[in-house]
Amino acid sequence: MGRTGECIYLRCDERWEGRYHKGRTAKGKLIYGSVYGDSYDEVKELLEPIKKSAEIMMRLYGKSIMSFKDWSAYWVEEKKATVKAATYASYMHKLKEYLWENLGRLSLYQIDDQAIAKAIEAWRYQRELAWSSIKVVFRLLKQILDQAVKQKILEVNPCEGFPLPKPVKEKVQALTLKEQKRLQEVVDAQDDVRAQSVTLAMGTGMRIGEIAALTWEEVDFDQSLIYVNNTYQRVLVDGNKTELQLGSAKTRAAQRIIPMSKSIKKLLLELKKQANGATFVFTTNGKPCEPRLLTYHFHKIREKAGLLTVHFHQLRHTFATRCLETNADIMSVSQLLGHSSTKMTLDTYAHSNQDQKIAAIMAMDQAIA
Repeated sequence: MGRTGECIYLRCDERWEGRYHKGRTAKGKLIYGSVYGDSYDEVKELLEPIKKSAEIMMRLYGKSIMSFKDWSAYWVEEKKATVKAATYASYMHKLKEYLWENLGRLSLYQIDDQAIAKAIEAWRYQRELAWSSIKVVFRLLKQILDQAVKQKILEVNPCEGFPLPKPVKEKVQALTLKEQKRLQEVVDAQDDVRAQSVTLAMGTGMRIGEIAALTWEEVDFDQSLIYVNNTYQRVLVDGNKTELQLGSAKTRAAQRIIPMSKSIKKLLLELKKQANGATFVFTTNGKPCEPRLLTYHFHKIREKAGLLTVHFHQLRHTFATRCLETNADIMSVSQLLGHSSTKMTLDTYAHSNQDQKIAAIMAMDQAIA
């Protein structure tokens, strides 16, 4: 038998095991490492240098010796009580799919510029993530490590000042007027009223989750206004299980009021007549219509219209582009879209106001002529 305090034991499989402290979890629980051998003396000889090395590492790096996976798992569970279910699900997805795969085994002190650069390279070339998605994952990493700095686990956040490459910004693809009219013709030929979610998206700029969550109470026919308050989406819960959740719009800006055009008001009045007392504008068995079912209907419609590469979110881009083409000011368009800032709108739709740029140059030329 092992001696008291040595942590060397004879196992049931007749091997000897020696245990040593490697550090603590984010919750303060001791983490043990083990070495194995065929005899007590063999394990004792193996254990001594490893124990000394572990003690030195703990003195040097303190709590930062804990793994990134352990710390980030603790961080996200603490966040669970203060964020929306969809946000928590998004955090968990990014941790499991990207951060734990590339950084999970590293101790916090080991996450440096080189480790981050290697992770970004893997996300870009192995996982083929878009630059916009890489930036989102990177921001989550920074947020997690910021908390480690606040709790004095790390002295500095290695994400601070990290030089993320600047990609060439891709232009958003809106439908042309001809494509929009062709799509609308196919929509109007459908028997299922849920097909008109496409019309609503092109006429209001609402997101698919916002359309799914829209109730008749939020449609004010007297004032010709639509109140966007909620979103309906499928979120990840308990590992790989998903469920549909109705919740408030993500930000204050997303909770907005959209004036109805005459055509949208006419459409909604017609749909209201067919609602039969339903709570939601688009329903399935009395419940809000799931976004992916609306997407399914849209894919059938785009196929008939010969627009096979168009996705539902492009309808929102189409709305914004049509607004800008009619010289709508950027502040109004930003508010209609529910953007948090006009900068976001300008960055996204800078290419859409080409006519305004030409007009400005022409006006300047005339002024100095």
